[in-house]
Amino acid sequence: MSERLVVRLGSQAQQPIPWVTWSEQQQGVISSGVLPDASALASLAERAGGRPVEVLVDSSAITFTSVTIPAKAQRQALKALPFMLEDTLADDVDELHFVPGPRYGDQVPVAVVRHQQIKQWQQWLEAAELPCTRMVPDILALPRVAETELSLLQLESQLLLRRGEMAGEVIDPEWLGLLGTNRDDGAQPWALFTPLALPAGVEGVEQALELPMQQLAAGFTKAPISLLSGPYAPSKELGNAVKLWAKVGIAASVLLLLTMVNSGLQINQLQQQRAELRAEQERIYRGLFPNEKRIVNPRSQLQAKVRSLGGGGGSTELFAMLKQLQPSFQASPEVKPQGLRFDASRGEIRLQLSGKDFAQIEQFSDSVKQQFTVQTGALNNDDNGVSGTLTVRAKG
Repeated sequence: MSERLVVRLGSQAQQPIPWVTWSEQQQGVISSGVLPDASALASLAERAGGRPVEVLVDSSAITFTSVTIPAKAQRQALKALPFMLEDTLADDVDELHFVPGPRYGDQVPVAVVRHQQIKQWQQWLEAAELPCTRMVPDILALPRVAETELSLLQLESQLLLRRGEMAGEVIDPEWLGLLGTNRDDGAQPWALFTPLALPAGVEGVEQALELPMQQLAAGFTKAPISLLSGPYAPSKELGNAVKLWAKVGIAASVLLLLTMVNSGLQINQLQQQRAELRAEQERIYRGLFPNEKRIVNPRSQLQAKVRSLGGGGGSTELFAMLKQLQPSFQASPEVKPQGLRFDASRGEIRLQLSGKDFAQIEQFSDSVKQQFTVQTGALNNDDNGVSGTLTVRAKG
């Protein structure tokens, strides 16, 4: 999915729960926030939109260790993990869930968490109707940086430390100095994803400063393990539901895109038609009033002209007559109206015209006579051509 909801659950219900909605396509945060405690998780159900939730969990509730397993005996040895680690763990192995990671030579890292803790996390998510198919210890989502021993990031009141591929711990920031005195990494620098005052003698390599949950969301899919394995592995029904929601989401996205494209085309067509209509209105107005330089709204300006010419309430009749005159002006483009006066009481238009010669005025007059009664006034001839008046009234 291109967008996903990532939440980080604490080991206790009263701990704050930070969350982000993450865009895989944009590689960035769309929205983020912090819930006061686990009881507020239900408020994220709408943001999840029925999609699975990617869950980070507090690594302070997890023990990271490793065992030596020869490659030839790996399958049998993995089944015996609880008994191989029994002497190194404080809890009864029957109460613990073991998750092996990718092996390195004969070494196999293992994450250990109490069954009760996983069930508690699952109960919070189920009560909030947030389906979860992958649960990752938060420190394993922290990016690793080449040639550094530690990656450090502060999340709320905790400091997350990742050591290597699958090891680390969560500590109080005040204990950072103690960590520096007990370091066994030689002179390797530490990768800092949060501005921190490091202990004396420790070199830090500052990384890009981003939201802590943004860093963890970006690294979530690269984590080497998920705690939801063995008895906690997602059921096929949930997997099918995830696929179904993915298909529904894709179909809805395509439908939305098509709808937006169609709406965009319709809007573009309407805007084009509106522009063409306005251009036609302006062309007609300029034909009637060639000396008018500023045209903002041809229709409103023409109505104002009608009122100034004494048209009163006969603007509808005037518009109808002007529309009928339009073909005659188009047929005689050299004939230009210099002014007009409309008498609503008599239903007539008095046009002041100019043309190149008498023949043009006569041609225009003959064209108008097909629809109107025409009375030609005196015509004057000068160096600029021929000008005169033409009175046009409806036949009746």
